Amino acid sequence: MTPFNIALWGFILLGVIILGFATIVLWKIFTGTIDISALVSEPADPDSKDAKPKGSLSRFQFLIFTFVIAGLYTILCIESGTLIDIPDSVLLLLGISGGSFVISKQIGKSKP
Repeated sequence: MTPFNIALWGFILLGVIILGFATIVLWKIFTGTIDISALVSEPADPDSKDAKPKGSLSRFQFLIFTFVIAGLYTILCIESGTLIDIPDSVLLLLGISGGSFVISKQIGKSKP
């Protein structure tokens, strides 16, 4: 076996494992075992009877940035055939997004 064939079979095996996990998670979401209704929302106020969770822009932004950066990194690694360096500016933007998420959680906790 050549190194190319080993890498190809490794990539196929890794892809099958990731797709298997994704299929299991999607099936659990579809059947209702995993509840994602409040994935990008702040928790409701426990003192209010009719309070509903509100959408959170910081949670949504952090979720989207993470998926976009992870997807692009994966595609670029597959195209080049090696692991690539992530630019510092991308890590900085992801850190700012994560920081805004953490700060919004702290602000939400401190409200009376």
